[in-house]
Amino acid sequence: MEAAGQSDDHRIALDFLKTPAYDETAQENRRIFADALERMAGGDGEAFWSIFDPEVEFHESSCLPYGGVYKGLDEARRGYMLMCSAYSNMGSQQEALLASRDLVILYQTVTFTVAANGRQGTFTAAELFRFRNSRIVEWRAFYSDPCMVARALTGED
Repeated sequence: MEAAGQSDDHRIALDFLKTPAYDETAQENRRIFADALERMAGGDGEAFWSIFDPEVEFHESSCLPYGGVYKGLDEARRGYMLMCSAYSNMGSQQEALLASRDLVILYQTVTFTVAANGRQGTFTAAELFRFRNSRIVEWRAFYSDPCMVARALTGED
């Protein structure tokens, strides 16, 4: 068996080498996102939503009760609120905000208590935000263990 990159059947395309990793666009997108997070942490919840494009797509893992693809800003907000309503308590320790080209990635540790059954847990997550014209057009949440979160939410062992 061949590893990736060792043959035409298992090739790797290194597109990221063709452009600078951290250019002015990346710096600006990171600043926009960081400013919105700071304002949200200060109590301005609308600051977060103000940086989204009306046609944004929000993706949550399909194994979660609130999982799926939410298309458009109203649906993205609805999906986010579905997620929030599943928990009676949720905290996020945000460790890093990384940017390259049109992508911003938020790396965090999330602690939660499930509203329906009181189960608690902790996981790490990387959330990817793709920008176009200084607005978020794509949002994908990547949990380190979405199956653990799903089991906690449904009460399964």
